[in-house]
Amino acid sequence: MRPIRRYAVDLIIMAGFLILPFLLYGTVTLGSRTMLPADNLFQWAPWQQAAASFDAAVPHNNLLTDLIIENYAWKKFAVDSFRSGEIPLWSPYLFAGAPFLANGQHGMLYPFSWIFFFVPAAKAYGWYTVLQLWLAGISMYVFGRVLKMRRGSAALAGLVYQGSGFMLTSAAVFPMINGAAVWLPLLLATIEKIVQTAVGRSSSSLLWMTIGAILLGSQILAGHIEITYYTLLIMAFYALWRLGSVALVAHRSKPPDPGFTEPWYRTMLRPVPWLVGLVGVGLMLGAVQLIPFYEVGQLNFREGAASFAEVRSWAFPWRRIVTLLLPNFYGNPAHHEYRDVFTGQLTRFSVNSLGEPNPQGAGSSAWGIKNYVEGGIYLAVLPLFLAILGVVQAWRYGTNSARRTQGLFFSLLCLFALAFIFGTPLYALLYYGLPFINQLHTPFRWVWPLSLGVAVLAGFGVDYILGYRASGERGWEEKRSAVDLQRVLAGFAAVLGPVMLLLLFLSWVFFDRIEPLVERLFLGLVLADTAFADVQAFYSYEFWQFLILGLVLLATALTLWLGYRGKIRPFLLLAALLIITDLFLANRGFNAAVDPALLAFKPQMVSWLESQPGLWRLTSFTPHGDKPFNANSAWLYDLQDVRGYDSIITKQYTDYMTAIEPQNELPFNRVQPIANWESLNSPLLDVLGVRYVISSTAIDLPKLQEVWQGEGVRIYENLAAAPRAYTLPQSAT
Repeated sequence: MRPIRRYAVDLIIMAGFLILPFLLYGTVTLGSRTMLPADNLFQWAPWQQAAASFDAAVPHNNLLTDLIIENYAWKKFAVDSFRSGEIPLWSPYLFAGAPFLANGQHGMLYPFSWIFFFVPAAKAYGWYTVLQLWLAGISMYVFGRVLKMRRGSAALAGLVYQGSGFMLTSAAVFPMINGAAVWLPLLLATIEKIVQTAVGRSSSSLLWMTIGAILLGSQILAGHIEITYYTLLIMAFYALWRLGSVALVAHRSKPPDPGFTEPWYRTMLRPVPWLVGLVGVGLMLGAVQLIPFYEVGQLNFREGAASFAEVRSWAFPWRRIVTLLLPNFYGNPAHHEYRDVFTGQLTRFSVNSLGEPNPQGAGSSAWGIKNYVEGGIYLAVLPLFLAILGVVQAWRYGTNSARRTQGLFFSLLCLFALAFIFGTPLYALLYYGLPFINQLHTPFRWVWPLSLGVAVLAGFGVDYILGYRASGERGWEEKRSAVDLQRVLAGFAAVLGPVMLLLLFLSWVFFDRIEPLVERLFLGLVLADTAFADVQAFYSYEFWQFLILGLVLLATALTLWLGYRGKIRPFLLLAALLIITDLFLANRGFNAAVDPALLAFKPQMVSWLESQPGLWRLTSFTPHGDKPFNANSAWLYDLQDVRGYDSIITKQYTDYMTAIEPQNELPFNRVQPIANWESLNSPLLDVLGVRYVISSTAIDLPKLQEVWQGEGVRIYENLAAAPRAYTLPQSAT
């Protein structure tokens, strides 16, 4: 019982990391809904015809489609294969066949993915997400404790990390990213422990190396090689930084014993074998996934497919920085209505000021240049104030050298992450300086290291407030600078919050007078007019965003004031409550929570295709840009498709399809449908065994007869009604 009592507070804190996940995902775990966005399928034929019956004409969040047409298809195929006694090395359902297990993004070798073998997929996704977010909080908490944060400081750091915009938006659509990202704080903790124990000549270095290797192996098996790449990169930088700090301390320190003359560089090198062993053994544990992925990755069409300028163009636009304080300023694809501040009525988004549906999704409020999932940068307001304190703590008089080097590392990590996120020329350090990174067209992914850095610095900031005593007691005079800065930040929030609320109130009262100014702003903001019907709708939607920010600033001021007054327990409780509430308000409803009946629905066209004999493949014909049987959706019913959507497509296959017609959707990781009439005659389609070419609109039969050359039989299906077949004679044969 003594060990349990000793760690009782830690266990309570770890249990507390379930609060935010269950607030956000309770309906898809404990409730009757599913996290799978099955309603997104009803945007396209053949599901579209039944959309009205299921009240699914407008999907809840159109950005979550990847979860249903990619991840769900992967999980379903893998589970079915393993249950039938087969190892799913190869999938015949996309691209005329493609490697499956080697690609890794299915994540089925990851231990937490085994939940899909025991829980129906409709529920498994919700529980998987809750477990990963819980693990993220615990991971950061443990790392904070290893860095000698107080319990309260480490707990708040864990809340920030688990509830970061990166984690929560990824959870809704990319489970493999969450599974891979949660391990980094724990891996850094094992590096820290190895350095500490090796330098101190402790016998526990082997234990920490073993733990780190197991963690790294699990991280690799989670199935997102890009996150693995960044994990290894940050681990390497942190290890080098710590070795450098050890060397500096050893060089400056006098030997405690005159007979002890070990050179500083030997002290620095003592942890190296253990660190190398951690990475080496970890890579071997993950080799069952890593080696096949390396082999298939060398064949990927994306190798060298984008220039440095193109990659930088996919970074955040600078105006996106406002979402550090206002996460929904540029709208939200899951926000389909707003409350009019003048009438109090809920109004649904229908058409924009141009009289058209929002091009970023019908019924959506989104109008940002970067899509919401890629732009998930919000970390709550209070952690930003705490992170400032954490940065300052690293340079305070009296701060020990270990905390100073830690604070400096994570401060630099945040600065470089911001530079990479916003596509500054510094991104050249990665693009030209590291191998294989030219396949990663995602500078915005550095939001994740930024989230890590801010979480750690926020924990340091809480230690700052609580009077960190790593090097003994300090008197009031030495603590005064901390109190003064804290008071300044509390005062800033206490002024900014009320001023914002006052200006908001005045703008509402005198809206008639300022309407021309607001309208000029509305029309001047790029893409705003594509989401809102008029300036009043724009003002009403943004009004509530600024109201929440003003109230959060007031709560932030109160929280910092409690810390300033030495009310430690109220400070910690209010800080935790504020962070959870802030992150909940920013992210609630973003994930899907739909009726599982949508997932069970099978369109008539699917049943008809399933009844067709023989082995054959299909594609679609989209001269008007529509998306019948959108990419990968045929896989849900084990129908083989020559199209597809995946981040790994062999260059040999993309070259083959380019010979049929230009592949304009490769920048979006898609092998496209047939778009040109002339391409229907390509004998290369015959070689692929294409028998069915699906169209969502009625076929222009005269046009078809005009271009037809009798190269083979094609059957076109009109999905607007019951299946109909157009069969042309093989005149040449």
